[in-house]
Amino acid sequence: MASIFTCITEFSMEYWLVFGAVFLTTYFLYRRHNFSDSGRKLPPAMPSLPIVGSLPFLPTTMQDLAEFCISSRNKLGKIFSLRLGSK
Repeated sequence: MASIFTCITEFSMEYWLVFGAVFLTTYFLYRRHNFSDSGRKLPPAMPSLPIVGSLPFLPTTMQDLAEFCISSRNKLGKIFSLRLGSK
């Protein structure tokens, strides 16, 4: 009966090196992706939904949009952000 240790030792050293390199590359890319945005200071944002962002909350006419921007400025400050889509 073959144990798991005999199966592991049957692989050659090249396979383990390739596996280790792929694992480390994936790990560091994952960490870089997850922590790259954490240091940025973004301005306050309007409420947003996944995929569509703040689009459902925007008014449809230009006059309403101007009033909306003025009221948002009073609530959020001189600089604020809108999310238009998923990113």
